[in-house]
Amino acid sequence: MTLQRDLTINVSKFQPEAASDEVKNLNEYLMDTMKKGPKWYDVGAPKYRAMRANGETIFPRPIVLDRGRNISMPSREHGRNIPCRVMTPESGVEVKAVFMHIHGSGFVLSSEKEFDTVLAKITDLAHVVVVLVGYRLAPEDPFPAGPEDCFDAAEWLIDNAKEEFGVDLQFVGGESAGGHLALSTYFHLTTSRPTFNFSGLVLNYGVFDLSFLPQVYHFQKRDTLFLDKEVIEYYRDAFCPGMSMAQLRHPSVSPFYHGLQGLHLPPAMFTCGTEDCLLDDTVMMAARWQMNGGTAVVRILPGAPHAYTLFPGDKCPEAKEGIEAGCAFVREMTK
Repeated sequence: MTLQRDLTINVSKFQPEAASDEVKNLNEYLMDTMKKGPKWYDVGAPKYRAMRANGETIFPRPIVLDRGRNISMPSREHGRNIPCRVMTPESGVEVKAVFMHIHGSGFVLSSEKEFDTVLAKITDLAHVVVVLVGYRLAPEDPFPAGPEDCFDAAEWLIDNAKEEFGVDLQFVGGESAGGHLALSTYFHLTTSRPTFNFSGLVLNYGVFDLSFLPQVYHFQKRDTLFLDKEVIEYYRDAFCPGMSMAQLRHPSVSPFYHGLQGLHLPPAMFTCGTEDCLLDDTVMMAARWQMNGGTAVVRILPGAPHAYTLFPGDKCPEAKEGIEAGCAFVREMTK
C-alpha cells in the first residue's frame, strides 16, 4: 500500500507466532497454577499478603538482599511515616539520579520489602539510586491513601534527595498499579511543584483507566492468565469502593483521562506484553502522549503476560528484554 500513514504500529509484534516458546510455556503454567491456588479475595488481603511473603503463591518467596536498606519519609499526616526501600549499585559506577519506583499488585498486595532482586537489576543497569515506596494498601486504606503516599514521597525526594543520596530525583516508574501511581504522581507534581519535571517516566504494563479499556472486556483465555476482567474488578473495587463509572473516570482516579495539552511532558517509556488484558492501556496512553507532543518509547513484548518483568529470565526472556530496555532508556535520559 502506497498511502501515507501518520500513525504506524509494528503489527508483527502482536501476532501469536511472534511469541517465544519459553513465554508460551510460562503462560500455560500460569493458567494451570492460578486455577489451583487460593485467591486473595477469597482468603482476604492480609492473609494472602502473608502467603506471598512466604512463597505460598505463584511467585517464589521474595529474596531480601543485604545491600538494600530501609528508610522512611514523613507523610502529610502528622506522626505517620512512609516506609521505603533503597537500593544502590554494587559496581562502583557513578550514580547520577534517583529513580522513585512504585510496586504493583493491584493497590492491594505486596510491600516495599518484596522486590529487592528487581531493584538490584534496575540500579545496576541504569546507574541510579532506586527508592521503592511502601504506600498504604487497599482495602484497609482505599483511594486516595496510596496515591497520597506516593505524592508525599515524591515531594520529599524533590526536597531531600540531593542531601540524602548525593543526586537529585529524576525518574519515576512502576509496574501495573505502580505504573498508574507513577503517572498520577507526575500529574500531581505538575500543580504541587510546577517548576520541577522528571527526566523520564518508566511505565510497565500500567493500568491507566479503572473504568477499563476494550482489551479488558475482550481478553479471553482458557483460564485466568494472571489477570482478567474478574480479577481486576476485585482489585479495583477494593481500591475504589462504591465509585460510579463517572467517578472512576475522574483524572485523579484514572490518569488516562488527565488532560495533556499545555504540559511539558517528559519522555516516557511504555512496555507491555501482548498476552495482557491491559495492553490497550499502554498502547492508547502512549498514543495520547505523542499526540500532545511528548516522546513515548513503546516496547511490545510478544506473548508476555501481565507482570512479565517479575519472572525469571530463563522462564520469560521477555523479562530480561523489558528490564534492559527500561534501564537503557533511563541511562539515555539521565541529565
